[in-house]
Amino acid sequence: MGPPEARLAILDAGCGTGLCAEHFRPFARRLVGVDLSLEMLKRAGMRKLYDELILGELTAFVGAAPAAWDLVVSADTLVYFGDLTEAMAAAERGLRPGGHLVFTLERAGEDEAPQGFRINPHGRYSHTEAYVRRALAGARLELRQIAPVHLRLELKRPVDGFLVVAARQS
Repeated sequence: MGPPEARLAILDAGCGTGLCAEHFRPFARRLVGVDLSLEMLKRAGMRKLYDELILGELTAFVGAAPAAWDLVVSADTLVYFGDLTEAMAAAERGLRPGGHLVFTLERAGEDEAPQGFRINPHGRYSHTEAYVRRALAGARLELRQIAPVHLRLELKRPVDGFLVVAARQS
């Protein structure tokens, strides 16, 4: 099997230092990263994998260019959002018909977060699966997969989360 075709317009929303870029670059005709931190963007730029790096708030940036993206990726970023309504609506606007949104979240049990999400002592949010499903449906995004994953180790203990794949309807 040969190398993948680089044909997708991909947005790394909340790109940070660019850790995900190497995984998506082979598929990207255009790879853009957006982040709030200039220092993080400088580090991402040192990887020389992005076509463009933007200093900005991801929800505003994603929603500002209707139907611009084939794939929006947000790894370990939406954990800084409690209410996902605005972020999901922006993703739906920014995705091309049939485009995909892939993101990770920390997982909360249904009994731990009655409103669907909760803030944790470390400052990040955890979300329930039911809430994620409602947020996607509210934005007219079709859930393709929600899988339990260990996001990272924190104090030598795994942080439980979700890997979510959703799509804008064609």
